Amino acid sequence: MKATGVVVEYNPFHNGHRYHLEKAREKGVGDVVIAAMSGDFLQRGEPGIVNRWKRAEMALRSGVDIVAELPAYYSNQSAEIFARGAVGILGALGVSDVVFGSESGEIEKLKNIASLEENEEFQTYLKEELGRGSSYPTSFAAAIEKITGDKGYMTPNDILGTEYVRSISKLGLNINPIAIKREGTGYHSHDIRGDIASATAIRKMLDKEIEKIKNLVPEPVYEILSSEFREKRCAWLNEFYPILRHEIILHKDSLEDIQDVEAGFENRLYEAALKNRDFEKFYGSIMTKRYTNARVQRILTHILLGLTVKITEKAKLGVPYVRILGFNQRGGRYLKSIRGKTGIEVFTTLKNVSKKLSGREKELLDFNERCSMIYTVIKEYDERKTPIIIK
Repeated sequence: MKATGVVVEYNPFHNGHRYHLEKAREKGVGDVVIAAMSGDFLQRGEPGIVNRWKRAEMALRSGVDIVAELPAYYSNQSAEIFARGAVGILGALGVSDVVFGSESGEIEKLKNIASLEENEEFQTYLKEELGRGSSYPTSFAAAIEKITGDKGYMTPNDILGTEYVRSISKLGLNINPIAIKREGTGYHSHDIRGDIASATAIRKMLDKEIEKIKNLVPEPVYEILSSEFREKRCAWLNEFYPILRHEIILHKDSLEDIQDVEAGFENRLYEAALKNRDFEKFYGSIMTKRYTNARVQRILTHILLGLTVKITEKAKLGVPYVRILGFNQRGGRYLKSIRGKTGIEVFTTLKNVSKKLSGREKELLDFNERCSMIYTVIKEYDERKTPIIIK
């Protein structure tokens, strides 16, 4: 059996994701589709709108064959580290190709940009632009334009696409990257076109108008979301502010050890936390031109979770393990076929797993589980002892 990989967050799963999944089966060579899916905290520095188990169930009931967790020390990071972790997990599971959505849909263009990132001249231009106070995506696009003359803002999925390509090369994996053009609304768009809307738009409607999303997501997803909504288990970043504020004030002197916190920004965070009981006012007072919303939110989530530079460096040494959150019958057959061939520990339950992991591997597993415990402080859910199995 062969496998095709996808890198996802499903926050939540919607009809655009269903299109992506259909294209993955069409363009990829796999008999199964494996999703490396962010756990309880996501790449843009947000908690999952519903917990990792519910999002895994959405994926499996919508056609994904295997869901592997992308742990918080990878999922809640910049595009480079996020991609390295996701590609590493899919590589360990033996995928032949990775299919991802892209605003351009031009794989050769993304490969060329990925190769530029190793160029010293490109790095010099990038540092110059960042030094002027521009955000990373703006600086990235400006550096590319200076070298190639190719104008155009690098959209989030194109940036991720270049990082998937780079990660495949850097990890020495025999994986074919395949870009498919995103259809319908933009990544952050609040527009609805037919039965397609972005996850951003759907989350906004979830807050007040859940019945309006019924035609925008597959039926099993609507069932899960409406149930979680009724039980008040949908999570938003502002709900974590009391814990976050406590962490900033209590650990002011060690904020500089947190991943992505640059010198001086810890003072801005501390002063804002002291002054503001309200999250929106706090957030508005720490924003700067230099940082995108996503980066600021990641910094806040890193503080919330205690995600330090040291933990990140340990994660960058290589994927420590793979945890399977769920699978269907076809996925189960594939997992059985690769048993003992993955090179790292692949497990479906935490029972006795610590005995099989090294010190670094165990430390990272424990860190990820603590992150989910923090999620449950605000939005309680029952931790599963076994994977989701769809028969």
